Amino acid sequence: MRVRNWGRTVAFQPVRYVQPAREEELVKFILQSREAGQAVRVIGAGHSWPPLVETSGVLLRLDRMQGLISVSPSEQLATVWAGTRLHRALGLLWREGFSLGNQGDIDRQSIAGAFSTGTHGTGKEFGVLATQVAHYRFVDGRGRIHDVYPDTQPELFRALQVSLGLLGVITQVTLRVEPRYWLRLTKRIEPLETALARSWEYLDRYRHFEFFWFPYSDQAAVKLTERSERPGRVPLWRKWFIDGLWENGAFWTVNKLAQVSPSRSPGICRFAGRSMSEEVRVDRAYRVFASPRWVRFREMEYGVPAEVGPEVLREIRRWIEKHQPAVSFPLEYRYVKGDDIPLSPAYGGDRVFIAVHMYYRMPHAAYFKGIEEIFQAYEGRPHWGKMHTASLDYLLRVYPELPRFLALRAQYDPEGVFVNSYLKQLLLKEAAQVV
Repeated sequence: MRVRNWGRTVAFQPVRYVQPAREEELVKFILQSREAGQAVRVIGAGHSWPPLVETSGVLLRLDRMQGLISVSPSEQLATVWAGTRLHRALGLLWREGFSLGNQGDIDRQSIAGAFSTGTHGTGKEFGVLATQVAHYRFVDGRGRIHDVYPDTQPELFRALQVSLGLLGVITQVTLRVEPRYWLRLTKRIEPLETALARSWEYLDRYRHFEFFWFPYSDQAAVKLTERSERPGRVPLWRKWFIDGLWENGAFWTVNKLAQVSPSRSPGICRFAGRSMSEEVRVDRAYRVFASPRWVRFREMEYGVPAEVGPEVLREIRRWIEKHQPAVSFPLEYRYVKGDDIPLSPAYGGDRVFIAVHMYYRMPHAAYFKGIEEIFQAYEGRPHWGKMHTASLDYLLRVYPELPRFLALRAQYDPEGVFVNSYLKQLLLKEAAQVV
């Protein structure tokens, strides 16, 4: 079986493809692979752009281990199978009367995959999604099952929050939830400089704030989200027709035009910037957070220290205007609260995350390289699930707890069962010196 990821940046052929239905089967497959010297990786929805899950050994898919395991209303905790897709878990939680406190803008990923790569939403009071976890259950490289809590094994717990699948296979996750709520989303268009100048005000005033900016244009699509005291509902037919079919269809057309005629990209971006829509809607929280993403793209995202976020975007704008890359996708600007998770891009302080995208059928390397140099000049940290070319030396500089994480990895997976060639090259090629 040949496997490809969503962004069409990775394709590979595992020697074996398995879908365990129970933990006992999972343990058996891990032990068999360890004995045979075959690398084991786990794939969810394939929404990571780098080859995190690529393997010539055994590929695990946990689609038969999905769903809600238990809910504790008094403690506001919900335990789910880690292979559960986010959108499915969110619907199940809603029916039980609960919501997550925060999400990203894509909900197709598996919970373990999204959380383990540092996926995030936006908002002054909200960290990466893994900060909502209260318990992990995982199987390590020797087939041992562990239940890990922050108060009893704090170092291991923090390592599991963003682990890249290097400590073992996460099977269950207990989430901190809150009573279900509705959100009011206001989308409006304003000059990019206004959005940047008012970003601190927006962060203080609104629960969630972000914006999109099309290169070459002067306009930003600002999204301001707050709790709604009254329930609301956007008919699903409208959400999928307008947000899905219409907006994605129009956006696909824009990108195809840029692909056919790259020299027209600046004009196309300016047109797209002027054409972004404004609206106010109220709906269930999980429906407001997520947006359909039907047009395939490639993405790089770095988190830079929050205080330099506006200047970094201005520098990116100057670079784009100077080098005139053929690009037809917007940049996304979000804010994430700092944490103490060793491999979190928000480790040690608040970060502004800036994501750059390129239509998947257009060349991206020079565009990403130029902007990545800007990110790294400001000590930015790459999102692990998105494209980057950071070296191990650079990662050691910006992730001060990386050596300790690698020592834990060696403890729980001493034979390197969960290490593929990409992760070995990225993090372990000098492991003897690092740990």
